[in-house]
Amino acid sequence: MIDETGIDGTDGRESKVLIRLVGSFGVERDGLRETVGGRAGTLLKLLAVERGHTLPTDRVVDVLWHDCPPKRPAENVATLVSRLRRTLGPEAVTGGRRGYRLGRPPAVSVDLDEAAALTAEAEGRLAVNEAAAAVAAATRAIELLDDGVILKGDCDAPWAAAARGEAAGLLRRALHAAATGALRNAEPERARRAAESAVAADPFDEAAHRLLMRAHAEAGEPARALLAYERLRDVLAAELGTDPAAETRAVHLAILREQPAGPPTAERDSALPGREEEMTMISRAWAAAATGRTGVLLIVGEAGIGKSRLAAETVRIARATGGITLEAQCQEIERSLFLQPFADALTPPVTRLTESVLRDMVGDAAQALAELIPEAALRQGRYGSAGQVAGRRSTYEAVAAFLRALGARKPVLLVLEDLHLAGKETVELVHYLARRVSGARLLVVVTARSAENTAALEALGHAAVRLELGPLPARSVARLAARSGQGRWADDVFRRTRGHPLYVVELLRGLAAGEHGVPAGLSAAVLARVHRTGSLVERLLRAASVFRGTFEPALAGELLGLPPQVAAELCERALRVGLLVVTGSGYEFANEVTRESLYAATPVPTQLVYRRRAADLLGHRDNRPVLNGRSHRPELR
Repeated sequence: MIDETGIDGTDGRESKVLIRLVGSFGVERDGLRETVGGRAGTLLKLLAVERGHTLPTDRVVDVLWHDCPPKRPAENVATLVSRLRRTLGPEAVTGGRRGYRLGRPPAVSVDLDEAAALTAEAEGRLAVNEAAAAVAAATRAIELLDDGVILKGDCDAPWAAAARGEAAGLLRRALHAAATGALRNAEPERARRAAESAVAADPFDEAAHRLLMRAHAEAGEPARALLAYERLRDVLAAELGTDPAAETRAVHLAILREQPAGPPTAERDSALPGREEEMTMISRAWAAAATGRTGVLLIVGEAGIGKSRLAAETVRIARATGGITLEAQCQEIERSLFLQPFADALTPPVTRLTESVLRDMVGDAAQALAELIPEAALRQGRYGSAGQVAGRRSTYEAVAAFLRALGARKPVLLVLEDLHLAGKETVELVHYLARRVSGARLLVVVTARSAENTAALEALGHAAVRLELGPLPARSVARLAARSGQGRWADDVFRRTRGHPLYVVELLRGLAAGEHGVPAGLSAAVLARVHRTGSLVERLLRAASVFRGTFEPALAGELLGLPPQVAAELCERALRVGLLVVTGSGYEFANEVTRESLYAATPVPTQLVYRRRAADLLGHRDNRPVLNGRSHRPELR
């Protein structure tokens, strides 16, 4: 769907041609409205209604001239097609003298197609129990279809009947999805409004009546639910001579008996096993943003825990439910560049705006916005050079104004990845959006490693909703293993990974390829992560990799001749970045994959030195006490 900004709701790319059939007929090319009237306009309407089919020229002539065709009808139609192609581009209409058809997406799109895609997305989200995302998609579809009339100026034209039926069917499905999702999301009033609209559109729609009855019952108004049933029964008896269907009678009986009458919950495998709770939070945040409740989510966790995967799924939901998505990756090397991640995210939409549209959207803030984005400043010229850096507050206000204005057209999702690598101004601006912007259809999602730039993230955490990612539970690992055909290895994979998502996925890939060790790519990633902690921590962890289970810092330090307090400090560093975990009075590796990778990367002669020294040390500790029924004496590999 294209709006006045020329943004297509996915990644800010330039639009093509959009034809609006709902309400008054309209045409846009690259976000700018075009006037297409007369017989050329009627031809375009007909092609849009019959999109997907080639219309014979005789059919076109019959619609355009009825019983009074011109002397050379085929040539006249060809002239109209040429006019459309000059106005809308050569791909707008395809075909030749025998017949014509509307151009294919993405060159040409029709609003009914977007409504159909949104409705299908809503139904798909309901199938996997993502009610909030389903409501967001259905609501957007209803907004597109809610005018209720197709081609107002041609509403009685017989050739428009197919589009009218298509729109009515889509609206019915979207209202059903909205009501069902709202009921599952414990929003009975919202469900009631959607169900009432569906009943008003079709008094014989029993599914809508059932949803309305359930909404009244969930709202604590069983009398109104029973009254809705009586009205349906009267209408069916008077008009059709039938009784309500068995399913409707079952809902009525449940309400009479004061039993739950809500819709059944679908049971289907989640797109992200083990992240259902997080996806519910994200879906609700996006649904809230779509209704004007601005939100900021901070997704934090260790490297490889699934932050980017969760952010990508959020982008997919936003795009599928009719939102505009803006994305950027923070880079450590660009930390000193003023608001570079925001500039990266906003450059595509801003540089595709005309000067007049930009001024209409943000008013006086256009200058500060153009100074942040040099491409826009150079093209638009009137705002001064890009070197005239606006004051920090003015720039923050300009970005907020632009996002607010963009959200007035469609809900906006802004995703900034790896915020721990960003400069202080970028973190400040995220904080500014969280505290100062309200009432905008905007959701900001940022990802960050939990152990890095902690002071900035803690400050932001007071203004944003913090979503901390941990390992996957055993049942989710089992589902992933089953999906990959490696179900028999599920327990072993969970034991070795302790549910770390990246490690789970890579081990399963290795097993599918017949490899039972740690895959080379995964091992390299683990070693790179260890290397970032510093050479001393890496040396200590390599030495400690000879132990299975719990080890004390002092014991690991003795392998290297380090004082106990130094070894303890090095272990704490490894703990902070998630390489170790505390177990009783000692430490263990966070997972076997990490230990196996370190041990395998240590030269064999060095392994032997560590093992012999460890054996000597452990030989003097046979009399260690057993705590809580478990020996804390480490085992050698």
